[in-house]
Amino acid sequence: MFEFFRYFKGEMENPFEGVEQNKAMLWFYEQGYSITGDERGLIDEYRCYVKEFREDDGVPEGYKALLFNRYMKTAYSVVDAIPEFKAFYEKYYG
Repeated sequence: MFEFFRYFKGEMENPFEGVEQNKAMLWFYEQGYSITGDERGLIDEYRCYVKEFREDDGVPEGYKALLFNRYMKTAYSVVDAIPEFKAFYEKYYG
């Protein structure tokens, strides 16, 4: 499962904490995903809003769904947030 992770490498401590906020957050999400895996409800939500996005990049759809769910927590509009989420994803996983 670790092959797609960009930030979490199995460490006990977050090496990005206090250094770079977004990478620290992504390390935390990857670490959590390594424990919980896919959540069907998040995948269904992701498929409803984000269609055909980076399907062949090696990152599990369940992890993209988790990121999308967390990204949407601060959004005012789903429609406006989808392109912003895609840009965020491209910056850190593209």
